[in-house]
Amino acid sequence: MTRSILGAVLLIAFTDIALQLDNALAISSVASGVPTNYRFYVLAGGVLLAALCLFGFTLIGSTLIEKIAWLKPVAGVALIFIGAKLAWDYFRP
Repeated sequence: MTRSILGAVLLIAFTDIALQLDNALAISSVASGVPTNYRFYVLAGGVLLAALCLFGFTLIGSTLIEKIAWLKPVAGVALIFIGAKLAWDYFRP
């Protein structure tokens, strides 16, 4: 039991790290346009804000999905439509 929980936690952590790479690129591109004196504060603030948003939205989303039973299938259908739209835009000539 403990081994499966540890594996799930590690998988979630790996996924979160992979998904944070785009945040790092966005934050660093914004910071590159800021004067050097303020660059550290922009980077630190961006990372802190991204972490707080990730935590907050995860907490809100998991609470909503737990309390509202019909929300999970609706969210699944929304993800399918978003994925189809992304694929359509990518493969459309």
